[in-house]
Amino acid sequence: MDEVKLFSIPDIKFDNPPEFREYLVKNYDSSQVDHDLTIIVGITKHNKIHFFEALQSFGFTTVRNLGSVSHIKFDLDEAPLECYVTHDADTGVVIFYTNYRKTKKKEIPKIRDFLSSDVNTYYLFFKPSLMREIAEELINDYENLEITEFTARRLPNSRFESHIRPDYDRTITYWGDDGREALQELGYQYGVLPSRFVVNIPEAIKFVIDDEGLFTFAAGNLNILFNILEKSVNESRKTMKAYDGSDFKVLPVKTAGRSFDIPSSTPVSIQLNQSIEYHDISEFRAKLNKDYTIVDFIAREGSLFLSSDLVSKSGFQFRIKANENHIKMFPDGKMIFSEFMKFYEFIIKSIDPRAEFLI
Repeated sequence: MDEVKLFSIPDIKFDNPPEFREYLVKNYDSSQVDHDLTIIVGITKHNKIHFFEALQSFGFTTVRNLGSVSHIKFDLDEAPLECYVTHDADTGVVIFYTNYRKTKKKEIPKIRDFLSSDVNTYYLFFKPSLMREIAEELINDYENLEITEFTARRLPNSRFESHIRPDYDRTITYWGDDGREALQELGYQYGVLPSRFVVNIPEAIKFVIDDEGLFTFAAGNLNILFNILEKSVNESRKTMKAYDGSDFKVLPVKTAGRSFDIPSSTPVSIQLNQSIEYHDISEFRAKLNKDYTIVDFIAREGSLFLSSDLVSKSGFQFRIKANENHIKMFPDGKMIFSEFMKFYEFIIKSIDPRAEFLI
């Protein structure tokens, strides 16, 4: 692979991440850069110091410090990966910017690896309903907008309206100059929601967005893309608030005869848009079993009550309790942020695409 030169930023200091984005809107010139600009969005519970310590432990090194922006690199055998990264202390949002060339086998190597391996960090996925909202807003705002490629899915148990065989899960990948119309038609007929789409607004912008927080910018007005990115920042605020509301403590208790400890766990509560019925339980359990080891699974009919201990593939243990409309996640120790995010993503993708944190 030929070495890629990272787009140039002068030695200036940025006070905050939004200031860096404003600078890029005014100064980034895609015609002067090798390959498209890729923006990868993550979310972290690390403060800034610990976040960069985690990057360093993973293998990244700092090339330059530009205030709220850091120029970092990872030495790979084929060529060094270089990028800029920002950390927003208020929202936990971290954003990587690079024009490192993607390949068929490795799509922005090491950045995605880091986001998926650090226990206090995760990629910021977009819910299916948010992806549809973004697509609809763009279509309504720009009469000449073209969608030339998209992937759209109907998730398990989706209750988004479908006029053709609504009981089927499906994935549709589409190429064509009429993708704008096709996305709306297939959404209406088959109940699919976009997970990735390529947008071209003539004389304005051309970019790609996917539901795992990855944007690819080819050319045009970056401000349009950053307005979409702001929606992910708003989503992160809800996520952080829900996570911060969870807790695990061991409370010392003394009686006349002895002293002992009682574990106390404050759960994360996820509100379901579509209710779980007792006849759904066997399917719910089967889906859980694909991602978790299930221990002491209990479900009662009537006013639904469900309880189970779960163990993730990494060994993290927690308990869930659920009724028709809520699922609560009780940590069996300190809550691990990446495991919290994985469970929420599991609920969104396998149980209810409209689920929301109850804050």
